[in-house]
Amino acid sequence: MIGEKMIYIPKTSPKVYVSSILALNILSPDGTGDWHSSMYWGHPERNNKIDLWIFGEGQKFNTNYLIGDLGIIDGTSRLNEMGYFPENTPVWIAEHPRAMVDIMFSTVLQTGPIDTIILDDWFPSLEDKEKVYRILNVMENKLNSTQRERLEQWKLRNPLME
Repeated sequence: MIGEKMIYIPKTSPKVYVSSILALNILSPDGTGDWHSSMYWGHPERNNKIDLWIFGEGQKFNTNYLIGDLGIIDGTSRLNEMGYFPENTPVWIAEHPRAMVDIMFSTVLQTGPIDTIILDDWFPSLEDKEKVYRILNVMENKLNSTQRERLEQWKLRNPLME
């Protein structure tokens, strides 16, 4: 196919999926995510650290025990619409709210600075932000006390308002 772009994505499933910043760079019908999408996907050297964007069972980062497969979808058609046709299909991805929660868990809720993840940067409307909060609410009671405290600090800096 002319104009077809290849990108290596390992085999995925609802339990092992594309997440983090790479998932936020997959176009969404909601208009959320990162505006760098074409730039990010067009440069393999920017996404070659698979352990930073493949999440789930047996991976460096796993939030499945906190939120199951909530927000994990077959994203193959979205990638195809962007001109990418991975050899391993289907490609399971985190929708943008889940990808944001995965980033939160892997950075802010561990040891990262509270102010590095700003909800408004990726989610323009109140409705979009509420989707992220709904997932955070599912996992909140399963976090340890330090993680819950860090999440509360983050929420104070990222309130639900337009």
